[in-house]
Amino acid sequence: MPRIKTLILACLALLLAPALAQAQLTGTLSGPKFVEAAGIADRFEIEAGRLALEKSESPQIKIFATRLVADHTHALAGLKAAAAKADGQIVVPTALDAKHEVKIEQLKAATGADFDTLFVQMQTSVHDAAIGIFASFAKEGDQTALKDYAAQALPMLERHFEQVKQIQIRT
Repeated sequence: MPRIKTLILACLALLLAPALAQAQLTGTLSGPKFVEAAGIADRFEIEAGRLALEKSESPQIKIFATRLVADHTHALAGLKAAAAKADGQIVVPTALDAKHEVKIEQLKAATGADFDTLFVQMQTSVHDAAIGIFASFAKEGDQTALKDYAAQALPMLERHFEQVKQIQIRT
């Protein structure tokens, strides 16, 4: 009988582990971690948008990419100002992390319709993730200037998410 209980508990632990890990991942980031995530996201969006302007065959994607570059360039400037106001020690990243570098390399390697498909897929997933991070930080963040920034930037991210979903529907 103790073996069965142990086996049941082990199975429950395996089943619950992904849910617990996801709960930890969706928790609110600290101010410095939020700035890191937001800065990398903005830099990725700017670089991906520039690639789309160069490589895309879709007029809709090019229009979206133009807005993406402009909005995220503005957002990055706002992040720098908010980070300086929140705590002069918080540093906004000046480069992409390895994960986002890989995504950029994948975009660089793709051509034609494959590029457009990959670009739209990436934009959908990165904006979905960014919305979660920004919404959480805007609500529960630990630094007022950064919370205000997150709240101000959130509608732009939501707008981009809706726009890229419309492109996805059309393609």
